[in-house]
Amino acid sequence: MSGLPGAGKDSWIREYLPDWTVISLDELRQAMNISPKDDQGAVGERARAIAKDYMRAEKSFVWNATNLSRQLRSSLINLFSAYHARIRIVYLEVSWEELLRRNYSRAANVPEAVIGRMRDRLEVPDLTEAHQVDWVVES
Repeated sequence: MSGLPGAGKDSWIREYLPDWTVISLDELRQAMNISPKDDQGAVGERARAIAKDYMRAEKSFVWNATNLSRQLRSSLINLFSAYHARIRIVYLEVSWEELLRRNYSRAANVPEAVIGRMRDRLEVPDLTEAHQVDWVVES
């Protein structure tokens, strides 16, 4: 998955891949009691370890995180490719107004300034990054 906070990644997964196992960095962060403001290294390491276990067992899963930069996606894609996984990126985008509306209605919302900085760093995935790339854009 790829998209800013509030773009609808969780909802998309529930609707289109309801039976798939999800590796959610947000859920891991909560389970590990690590604030989004703290170093995320341990969260990433744990998520990668889980992903490796699933790939060894040839079990499909969804990696649910913002994955905003090509560099970050590339590190994950390299890991998944090492296990000969089929890689699909689903990028979700909504208008800025809708994104903020959704964010403020969430229990754990992200400060608008943080989302703004994330938007400035966003690199939309392109076809060269995975076996399949889907762009879901709501107007």
